[in-house]
Amino acid sequence: MTIELRMCVIDDIKTVVQGIANQINWENYGICIAGTASNGEQGIDLIKETEPHIVLTDIRMPKKDGLEMTRQVLDMFPRTKIVFLSGFTDFDYAQEALRLGAFDYIVKPYTPQKIIEVVLKAKQSIEEEISETQRYSEMERKLRESLPYLRQEYFQLLLQFRTTPEQAKKRWDFLNIALERERFIVMLTEIDQFTEQTETLPMQEVELIRFTVHNILEESLREHTKGFVFRDQTNRFVAIFNPSAFLNAETIAERCRENVNKYSKYTISIGLGEEVQEIHQISYSYSQAFAALSYNFYTGGNTVYSYRNMSPVPQTLPRYSPEKEKELFYCLRSGNLQKASGIVDELFEETVNASMPPAPEVVKGMCDELAFLINRVFSEKLTLEEMEKIERQQYYIKNLSSYKLKELQDNIKEMCRIGCAFIQKRHVEDVNQVVEQVIAHIRQNLSSNMTVNDYAKLVYLSGSYFANLFKKVTGMTVTQFVTSERMEQTKAMLLEGKQVQEIAQALGYEDRRHFSELFKKHTGMTPSEFKHLYTK
Repeated sequence: MTIELRMCVIDDIKTVVQGIANQINWENYGICIAGTASNGEQGIDLIKETEPHIVLTDIRMPKKDGLEMTRQVLDMFPRTKIVFLSGFTDFDYAQEALRLGAFDYIVKPYTPQKIIEVVLKAKQSIEEEISETQRYSEMERKLRESLPYLRQEYFQLLLQFRTTPEQAKKRWDFLNIALERERFIVMLTEIDQFTEQTETLPMQEVELIRFTVHNILEESLREHTKGFVFRDQTNRFVAIFNPSAFLNAETIAERCRENVNKYSKYTISIGLGEEVQEIHQISYSYSQAFAALSYNFYTGGNTVYSYRNMSPVPQTLPRYSPEKEKELFYCLRSGNLQKASGIVDELFEETVNASMPPAPEVVKGMCDELAFLINRVFSEKLTLEEMEKIERQQYYIKNLSSYKLKELQDNIKEMCRIGCAFIQKRHVEDVNQVVEQVIAHIRQNLSSNMTVNDYAKLVYLSGSYFANLFKKVTGMTVTQFVTSERMEQTKAMLLEGKQVQEIAQALGYEDRRHFSELFKKHTGMTPSEFKHLYTK
């Protein structure tokens, strides 16, 4: 480090002053002569005016000697380096000057080189002190800049881990935390649907959203009490504040919620812990706030939940109606998705609308069990390949780490949809197979006059159920289909040159006239007209 230092020369012998001040090129050494004086009183005035880094002075001077001047100078400017010019007879004075805080002394006779040597020694000491001061200043600056992060780290440790009152207060004082040292409440705030609303936004915009909410929370608390707000997770903030003498904690939390809703396009959910007295008890209030916040599971957000107002809830797994459960499984086995979805909704309503709604984690446990039972029902009906999708959905439900009631409900219904789709597909395939079996029989036995019941017996179904299936698959009744097949066969036989009477008997029609009427109704032509048209 190279800096220009100021030096004053004080001596009652004018030639000495001029020789030291003018005959040595002090600029080459980074030193400028700030002024000279011929006695102690003038020296004091000069030093007050110029505030030099180094004072080179005689120890014996009129009006005020060097020792008295040293006392006054060091009282005013304790970092000033004072170097004395003394003779052998002044040795005791020089030793006293060092005890008073003088930097060094030079014994007469002295050479310019000796003066330069001692002055440069003083300069080096000053530069080291300046460097050390700057280093400490930089450390203090960095510490000031780090304090917000250090405070956040400190509170995060307080929230997560137990500590002693002594340890908690020791760091509290060091971090200069702007809160009262007793009576605290923890408020846990979460931005609702944050992931869904920001997944397509650039990082800068996401950060701006978080900064905005953070700032609104700080300002809202500042209006009513002392508080400290910091980020806990991507979309979550922790506020630790002292209770207000004018507003209860729930009202303050409501003000925070309202302000975020008013001044940003987002909503928040707030969980509020109970008041604790000591610093080391803050973790208890945090645990309560966390439990209270979990109840946004029921509403989806934009609500304040206070642990103080929460009713004790049963922590055992809730049981819904066994009859509804059986009905659900019956619907799943038959692939009736619409009815199954309705029953799932009823099961959830029955559980959460109880006089004391269970804790969210308890409802999650109920969903895990229900998903397991649904999996087991489908495993009786579906192939291993089909069950892979069912099991993936069950795994997803089981491993949900952040969830709301509607999300759980929708995922259970999605599991039902996947399985019912497979069963309905299987049902359609089975129905088609049954109908195709009857169609093949019809085509091979066009001359037989079987009834709908006769065809139904072939596939072990009732007549009405088979008739409905047949029409659903082919779009025609069984009778219409048989007639259509017979008429197509008639066309082929006419083109082969066979007679109408012969064809009618071959296809099971005893009345030739009735047969001809059916053909005309089907084709728009009599058999003779058809034969004439296509056999020219």
